[in-house]
Amino acid sequence: MLGAAVELLQHRPDDFTMADLVRRSGVSRAAVYRRWPSRKDVVVAALDTNRSPLALTLRGSLLETLRDEYQNAFQDLGADTLNLLQQRLIQGLRDPDVQRSYWERHVSRRRSAVLDALQAGQARGEVRGDVDLEVAIDLINGAAYYQGVVRGDWNSAEACARIGAAIDMVWESIRARP
Repeated sequence: MLGAAVELLQHRPDDFTMADLVRRSGVSRAAVYRRWPSRKDVVVAALDTNRSPLALTLRGSLLETLRDEYQNAFQDLGADTLNLLQQRLIQGLRDPDVQRSYWERHVSRRRSAVLDALQAGQARGEVRGDVDLEVAIDLINGAAYYQGVVRGDWNSAEACARIGAAIDMVWESIRARP
């Protein structure tokens, strides 16, 4: 069912209906509605199908780990992944309910690995205790997304360098000083 929803979202993002989903998936209408009570719920689930949970494994310092993870996060993005990423942006901008639901169900839990790493950095004395870690994540994520969304450059060496430079700038403002 979810695969059919993804196909519809990629090919007919603005006008697919629950009836279209029933036809495409080959399951009953009742089965679709048991899983997703509304079209919005289907869209939110479909938007996240190709995303795997982020797991940060500390390799050296926290700064090195953040640079590694973010600079490699957009490598090897395929056409389907980029299409769904575009749809995440489009659908969220068109419908604030989709945007909120996507945040609550998917984005907020993905940020938890970065938040955990930053909190561990605070506990180890790498990050100042007074830093608003949510803001730090917003700054880093914003720089990373800007490369693809605004510049249209998800994974070039230049985009990776800019992401690394942004992380370095954020790091300078949050790192603990001796």
